[in-house]
Amino acid sequence: MVKPAITEDELRRAHRAMRIATPFEGMSELLRTALAATARAIARRELRRASRSTSTDMKRRAGGDFGD
Repeated sequence: MVKPAITEDELRRAHRAMRIATPFEGMSELLRTALAATARAIARRELRRASRSTSTDMKRRAGGDFGD
């Protein structure tokens, strides 16, 4: 399985989300690797959410119009 590329911004966003006490610039390689894995998981979850949240017109559906 190919690992998706993670940008520096995504790494920093994951660092803030996890509230890691170690400064971003002072992280060890082991911590940076773990953070990259976490950032990839967060990115995958956001991608799944974005693809799932399509706009549905509930009034049309209630009226029996299912032609998308």
